Formats: sequence, structure tokens, C-alpha cells
Amino acid sequence: MMVAQFLSEIRSIIGSLLTYLHRNAWTIIFIVGGAYLCYDNFLHPLIHKYQTHQSYKAATDPNRIAVLSPDMRRVRAKQQLAAQQRALLAEEERRERVKMERERKRVKSPEEERWDKMGGEGKKLGVVVDDAAGAELRQRR
Repeated sequence: MMVAQFLSEIRSIIGSLLTYLHRNAWTIIFIVGGAYLCYDNFLHPLIHKYQTHQSYKAATDPNRIAVLSPDMRRVRAKQQLAAQQRALLAEEERRERVKMERERKRVKSPEEERWDKMGGEGKKLGVVVDDAAGAELRQRR
């Protein structure tokens, strides 16, 4: 009996709610749309401005800056050192490329070309060889 009465009350509440929505549907839609436009055009920019101001205030707090300044200087010095090392390496690579390009463009003499074709190895006149092969050659003569 109690459950039936409870269900009956729920049914009547839902019926009256649906009747209210049916009668006032356009009013509700316009109120919700107007509330959204007010939020989007007025309230949201104010909230954003307030949050930005609070963030700036926290970031420029003298106590926070005093704590973070030494770390910031240390990190910047480390970044500067790394940048200088990269610049030195880049300069070395650039010089090497220029040197290789100059060598590539250089015109070789016919003697150099023959020397390269033969492998570029051989004995130079007047140089004494002190190894065992050199001693063997001297004994054969």
C-alpha cells in the first residue's frame, strides 16, 4: 500500500514537471541561452583576468624570486656553456667542410695524379729504414 502511494506521487510529480516544461519550454531555452551568453561574454573574461592577475602576483613575489634567482643564474650559465661548445663544434665542422671543398676543387699536377694512382706509397730517397727488412736489403748488396 505504501509503495503504491509512493509510485502514485512520483507519477503525479513527473506529470506536473512535464506539463510545466511543455508550457514554458521556450522560456527555459531563452533563459539558458542568455545565461550562457552572459557567462561567455562577461563572466569568463573576468575570471580569466583574475586568474592571470593572481598568477602574475605569485610569479613576481619577492620571496619566490629570491629563492629562484640563484637556480636561474646557474641554469643560464650551463645553457650558455653548452651553446658555446656547440658553436665551437659547428665552427670546426665548417672549417673542415671548407678545407675539404678547397681540396676537392684544387687542380692536381700530373705527378700527384700518378702518385695517387699508384697508391701513394713508396720509399723516399735518402731515408734510412731501421727495421729488419731494411737490414736484409743492405746485406744482399
